[in-house]
Amino acid sequence: MQAMNGFLASGGRRGSRLVGCVIALLALAAMTLPSAASAMKPKVRKTYVALGDSLAFGYSQQLFNENEKTGENPAGFEHGYASDYFGLINKGAHWQLVNDGCPGETTESLIGDNPALLGELNAALAGKIPEPVTGEAPCAYHTADHLPLHHEYGETESHEPKSQLESALETIAFDQATGKPVKVITLDIGANDQLHEIAKIEAEVHANLEKYVTEEVEAITKTIIFDKIKAIAEKEVEGYVIEQVIPQAYGESEGVEPAFREDIGKDAAAYGAAHAAELAAKVGEDIEIYSFTHAEELAKEGERIGAEQAAKFEAEHAAELHERGEREADEKIAATAGEVGKQIVTNITGIFTAIKGAGFKGKLILEGTYDSYGNDRLEGEPEAGHELLPGSNELLAALNGAEKATFKKGPLKACYSDAQTLFNTENPVTEPENMHAWTNMDNFTTFEGKANGPDIHATPLGYEKMAEQINSTCGV
Repeated sequence: MQAMNGFLASGGRRGSRLVGCVIALLALAAMTLPSAASAMKPKVRKTYVALGDSLAFGYSQQLFNENEKTGENPAGFEHGYASDYFGLINKGAHWQLVNDGCPGETTESLIGDNPALLGELNAALAGKIPEPVTGEAPCAYHTADHLPLHHEYGETESHEPKSQLESALETIAFDQATGKPVKVITLDIGANDQLHEIAKIEAEVHANLEKYVTEEVEAITKTIIFDKIKAIAEKEVEGYVIEQVIPQAYGESEGVEPAFREDIGKDAAAYGAAHAAELAAKVGEDIEIYSFTHAEELAKEGERIGAEQAAKFEAEHAAELHERGEREADEKIAATAGEVGKQIVTNITGIFTAIKGAGFKGKLILEGTYDSYGNDRLEGEPEAGHELLPGSNELLAALNGAEKATFKKGPLKACYSDAQTLFNTENPVTEPENMHAWTNMDNFTTFEGKANGPDIHATPLGYEKMAEQINSTCGV
């Protein structure tokens, strides 16, 4: 991949000649091949570029299930806020939409892993940001899963996949040169950064719980096995002691019952007290001998007992394990949220820097997301008034606040549309109603046997609400 000269994809003179030829051919075609349809169709004069993740793309699990047989044709995902917002601003039909949204996109994958672009961004932002802008392989939905996008990003000269940001920079340059400049860019990004961190934490917590249960069960199992072997060894030693005292007991009772048996007991106790250390050592030796000679048998028995004890332990301590896991996850999320939020803001700074550096002069809109794990319990339902993930609203609000503060003024100024205030009202009546109607978190339907939810993505109505908020807050 060639370096991004001033954040513009530069192919040298050859690239410049190519763009010039394309423009000339387009102009020639317009003059020489007029048609009734083209004469009636309004000329595109402005471009709206939608950048972001699945929300810009218009994704939901239900739509994914329903469109599987079409190869996930992007035409089946025209319900995102980007499409709805485009419908609101395109009154004179002079706009075109370039939807670059990629399901699952993070701030890093949106930027991509082009070292030249990352190097230019960090050089431009040196001393202005606390952490460097970071990137990763672009759009796994397309590059790894091989699923189509609304607008394909293309490849580099070395046949590496371009990132969403690289594609946007090319669109800005090309559409400016062809008379339909990009006038509006919306961006929603960062939710998957947080979800990836939460998934990582959940995996760590699960592993820690498994380790805890395993250690507890191993200790219980070892105790059971050891107690069994010890009982066998003690029985052996008990027989040995009886053999030692029988002559003495016989002499005392002349073998007459029950005196003979009573004397054996009395003499065995006395012998045990007098030879305690010797007998304890003998028990230890017998334990070692039995453990060695029955190793395979004991291993199989240990596996059986371990499985039984694990099931018993998990059943008896289910509530404790759940509480322990929730507490550990909450602590880890709270501890890492700040750093994750800082990196999200840093990477958005890099994205905006590249866009502005490409000569974009239009309106930049940053679309904040909603909290999918807010309160979706209606009045009368168990735990009404409580979030699905306690503290999630607060953490998202902190990130949104940092984004607003960073991009409210200066050269990277953006209009902020805060979907959290729309969806997550923190009102025990309106928030659950919104979450029911505007998200798929309570979608328990199926399509051809596949679950359509629960799904964090918005419903068509939810996407409409987001578009209306963007339009009313930021206009065009």
